[in-house]
Amino acid sequence: MVKKHLSQPVPRTRSHTVESRMSIAHHPIHPMLVVYPVALLSLVFPVDLVFLWIGDGFWAQLAYWLNAVGLAMGLVAGAVGTFDMFSIRVVRHHVSAWNHFIVAVMVLAMAALGVWLRAPGAEAAVWPWGLLQSAAMLLLVMVAGWLGGTLSFRHGIGVYGDEESHALGKDEPPAE
Repeated sequence: MVKKHLSQPVPRTRSHTVESRMSIAHHPIHPMLVVYPVALLSLVFPVDLVFLWIGDGFWAQLAYWLNAVGLAMGLVAGAVGTFDMFSIRVVRHHVSAWNHFIVAVMVLAMAALGVWLRAPGAEAAVWPWGLLQSAAMLLLVMVAGWLGGTLSFRHGIGVYGDEESHALGKDEPPAE
């Protein structure tokens, strides 16, 4: 078994990068925005569990607001991601992009369901349907995040690109 040291270079696993069309100074906007709905929507399930354990209505209200704000931020992040997907042809050729898109839409649908369930009465909505909704939403958020990470880290989609290529004015990475 060969042991790698931290000082050894890591081999490249992707041949090129695909920059985002929606970026600020080459910083893609979608990854900047998506952290908010991921964090907010991922917390709804644990907060539901805390409400069921403690019984304090604060936690049910918090779950409602996490869900509502997560949905709003998810719609913004989703609009930016959708623009990138449909404006960059190579992205549409990746099955991972379509899977990520479909699962992200499912996340937003589950978040909308959560807001609809919780709006009339956050406490009454938690058991059992709110808990089921938040658990399913958490699973979908994890799948969408995994697929988004695959797009970025394996396929190089929506990343900076190669700084040396930018300096040379080329689209391909330099030869190694």
